[in-house]
Amino acid sequence: MKVEYNKLVRDKIPEIIKESGRTCEYKILGKSEVKDALKEKLLEKAQIFSKKPSEDELSDIYELLGAIIETFEYEPLHIDYLKLQNKETKGSYSKKVFLISVDDGKSKKSN
Repeated sequence: MKVEYNKLVRDKIPEIIKESGRTCEYKILGKSEVKDALKEKLLEKAQIFSKKPSEDELSDIYELLGAIIETFEYEPLHIDYLKLQNKETKGSYSKKVFLISVDDGKSKKSN
């Protein structure tokens, strides 16, 4: 039975499939295609982690973030700098603050 996946996978997956006695069809993505595929993969992994958090899924997300940094040609040290800058200006998530609402003080006009 043939199953369609049409998604980005880790580099060794075709080899693993072949070693198991199965066959697979795959292609190597170009630069613009891989950017979209990486974004889709990040959403997929985030949804999986959201439903069932695990260290294994989190390690996949870490690997994926590294691939995104490399593919989008971001500077890892600059990402770290921005992380620290955001932590300094906006704080972190360590205090577990959950924002309920914001009132701008303006009243609603009735029609």
